[in-house]
Amino acid sequence: MSPGTSPNDLYLRYGSVVYRRARRLLGDEQAAKDACHEVFLRLFRSLPELDRASPLTWLYKVTTNFCLNLIRDEERRRKLLAAQAATSTSPAGGPSLAELLRGFPEELQEVAVYYFVDGMSQDEIAEVLGISQRTVSNRVSAFRAMAKAAWSVDAVEAT
Repeated sequence: MSPGTSPNDLYLRYGSVVYRRARRLLGDEQAAKDACHEVFLRLFRSLPELDRASPLTWLYKVTTNFCLNLIRDEERRRKLLAAQAATSTSPAGGPSLAELLRGFPEELQEVAVYYFVDGMSQDEIAEVLGISQRTVSNRVSAFRAMAKAAWSVDAVEAT
């Protein structure tokens, strides 16, 4: 283990980054704390992997995937949607992030969060996910098309 990669050093350096990421995706302080705890448990079990990847990249990816898995979980999804409905709506009265993500393929959800929520470039997303920039571009386009169709259906059903 190289200097600066002890479990304590990694937590002190990246704990707040992981928490903020989880808080932004989950929209709930306690769920974000739980996610942060779980991500660092996974990190400590996977310390040998860090020799091949940057700790921040690894933590960012694991945090995103863990939070997306929570959102996809049906029981958690209901709780998150109820909490989001009480605390936040989209500016135009459209669906919230969790509502939009529901029903989308996992690979589109992941790219959509990095691109639309985090504002990452397609090249940055490709690097984090280990896929080509062209694949990222295709997934962003597919997500846009599916979201537009879903939003249009919701708008029609609401009237």
